Amino acid sequence: MRLKIAGVLMMLLLITNCGGSVQNSQPSGNVQTSQSSGNAQNLPPSKLPSGKEIKITSVNKMAFKNSESALVLNYQTDIPVENKDVLRKEVDEIWAVFQKDVEAENLNVGIIRAVHVEGSGLVRNGKGYGFSFVKREDGQWHSTEDEKK
Repeated sequence: MRLKIAGVLMMLLLITNCGGSVQNSQPSGNVQTSQSSGNAQNLPPSKLPSGKEIKITSVNKMAFKNSESALVLNYQTDIPVENKDVLRKEVDEIWAVFQKDVEAENLNVGIIRAVHVEGSGLVRNGKGYGFSFVKREDGQWHSTEDEKK
């Protein structure tokens, strides 16, 4: 189990540092989005079950040489990444929908990457934070954030 957790943490590091190979993946329809090539401005907002809208910038399958593949959802949030408790609540709501897409791809790892952008115009600052969800051997999903507490 610790090896699996270590693998997921390594995936997050690789995602942050742009490692691994990325393949566009078509969501099963549970997360309403379009595929992007990095231009978040052209994607329509997606509605969560609560009615809240989020701006998904991409959904990609990421393959790693020495670990499992993961489905990665990137989105923009209005919540600063430093406010992890509130951000986690938003991510949990997204996960409740995105989990079905991860399972439809027959994967055991799903990653939701929140990016908070400040400023306007050509120069803007952004910070991101990734939340990973792993399917345990008993079939239950859990967030690796819970293991950090």
